[in-house]
Amino acid sequence: MGKGSKQRPTNIKNFSDGYERIFKKRGSMSSKNDFLEQHEDTINQEWSCYCNEINSIRHKYGLNSKVFTENDKERFAISYIESHII
Repeated sequence: MGKGSKQRPTNIKNFSDGYERIFKKRGSMSSKNDFLEQHEDTINQEWSCYCNEINSIRHKYGLNSKVFTENDKERFAISYIESHII
């Protein structure tokens, strides 16, 4: 029998508490989804203002406009939600 073939005894309560402490995110996924549904119009409006502001600053410094992707919008929405759910 090799070393890895026998499961180490663990205290499930301590393991679960430690796991939750390390990996727990602020707010649950369902609360984030609820917030997203309730504030979708506001988030879209903020996203539009964000894109316009970034491109106006880029234009001011002579840079090309940035083309924002769906991934950019998703990251923006996540940050917006997390900043409003405490």
